[in-house]
Amino acid sequence: MWNKNALQQGELFKSIIILNQFKNIVEIGVATAATTKFLCEAAKQTGGYVFGYDLWDKHGLQNQFGKLSTQKFCENFLNSNGCYNFKLKKINTRSPEFKELIDMEHNEIDFCFIDGCHSYIGVKNDFDIVYPKLSNSGVIAFHDTLRIDGCREFIIDLRTKFYDGTYDIVDFPWGNNERRVGITLLVKRSYPILNMKIDEICGSESTPEKIYEKEKNWYNNEKNKKALGL
Repeated sequence: MWNKNALQQGELFKSIIILNQFKNIVEIGVATAATTKFLCEAAKQTGGYVFGYDLWDKHGLQNQFGKLSTQKFCENFLNSNGCYNFKLKKINTRSPEFKELIDMEHNEIDFCFIDGCHSYIGVKNDFDIVYPKLSNSGVIAFHDTLRIDGCREFIIDLRTKFYDGTYDIVDFPWGNNERRVGITLLVKRSYPILNMKIDEICGSESTPEKIYEKEKNWYNNEKNKKALGL
């Protein structure tokens, strides 16, 4: 059940988590836990924990996709690779219970990999539940954003009708070897709101205070443009 695609994206996500010292990590769509292994390995280094959610059954809007694995298989696979810092839950992420579960288990989410229902309504549902919990420097990774209609359309809508000026989006049209399925990252615009100060002066046209002001003005201007429909 291992595949090269999981290796490629897993290494990327692992690096992002370690670089940012993310601790609360969520995966929607665990499948065979191939990517989950990398999330757990990263969480070991940051003192974090991984929460995985999956239906582990037939899936898709018309149940057109077969069952890939089971929760037990994934737990055994992770344990056999020395991973114990995780909790898996069998659940339909489009059910009301999923939002209740996210609200109960997470005050804040640092990194989320959305790879569940690939329909537009499925991706949007997962995003709408997770995004309000995303930390000020958080990242959401979306899978299959190049080749699958629902995933790809939702990303352009994040750039347009859902855009609120608080995040940036970058696409990587890669993965899965020749097919190149695509990964998209949504990254919170953190500099203006983290209140982390400059602690080394190497030479700039502006004072630190002026730099902070420029950042905040830019951030607020982006939000205001959205509010005005510009």
